[in-house]
Amino acid sequence: MSNALRGIRAFFSATLFVCFLFLAWQVQTAIYLIYQANGQLRVLSQSTALSTYLVKTTLSKQEVENAALVEKIKAYSVNELAYKPTNNYTHVYDQKNANSLWVITACEAFDLKPYEWDFPIVGKVSYKGFFKKELAMEEMKRLAGKGLDTDLRAVSAWSTLGWFNDPLLSSMLQRSKGSFCNLLFHELFHSTYYASGTVDFNENMANFVAHKASLRFLKTDTLALKDYQNLYTDRQVFNRYMLRQIKSLDSYYQSIKSKPNKHQLKQVAIQSLADSIEALPLINKKPYMARKKDILESKNAYLLDFIQYDSLQDSLEKVFNKIYNGNLQKLVRDLKLN
Repeated sequence: MSNALRGIRAFFSATLFVCFLFLAWQVQTAIYLIYQANGQLRVLSQSTALSTYLVKTTLSKQEVENAALVEKIKAYSVNELAYKPTNNYTHVYDQKNANSLWVITACEAFDLKPYEWDFPIVGKVSYKGFFKKELAMEEMKRLAGKGLDTDLRAVSAWSTLGWFNDPLLSSMLQRSKGSFCNLLFHELFHSTYYASGTVDFNENMANFVAHKASLRFLKTDTLALKDYQNLYTDRQVFNRYMLRQIKSLDSYYQSIKSKPNKHQLKQVAIQSLADSIEALPLINKKPYMARKKDILESKNAYLLDFIQYDSLQDSLEKVFNKIYNGNLQKLVRDLKLN
């Protein structure tokens, strides 16, 4: 056989192999998307009209009050903030005190770089959701087998980005008034604006706008506003501290990557980070002390959450004040145009 013929055969063999890998990836992605679609359709099909749910379900005072806020929050988001109008939250999915969706994140062991999945429409994302915990556990084990730090957590809410009419999850109604308002403003924002392949910007922006919106919406309710501000103050103290630690840890990893005992050194650093939470000046330390276990188990994957949701807040605040002079509606309108 001539060298030219061997070269042609090698080329076609390599091409076929690449095509096989591509098709295998496509099949796995397709299977995953089918599972997700089935899960989403199950939630939608088993949801009850909010008015019916209120009549047929025994609810606490807080749950009833939050349910009464839904249409007010939606109207405020459209009329005062220029959100897109939606038919979201007209129904409720009764979770029966069980979690409905789990999300996995994964990260390099010695580099705070997220593992990313690539999907149609939304592009690259640094998380992967599952309606079945068993499937999430399988994916997490697969990623851990690659040497990645992994994190698995239940999700309290999600947005389908306007593709479906999202229902309320019953657990959402159990939140405090301020937390409930913030959550709805956040998720409704995703139906108004979402840029493909830019998870960090999308989530940071949704957090930023939702907080500003919550402060304005709650301004006539002194007690709810104070409670919300206390929760937000603690969250800011914790998040800012974690972001500083992430920056320091990222530099530290670069210095120990080539050392034979790097895993032990990393564990000491993670333990120190978790222990240091006790010294933070928090109004209510209890919920944050419970996070020590998550930090120790998930390591870098746990830390990604702060980058994804809060790393751009200071920059957004500067732009908001300098370019928009505090005009939240104008900011939302410009985002919609772009």
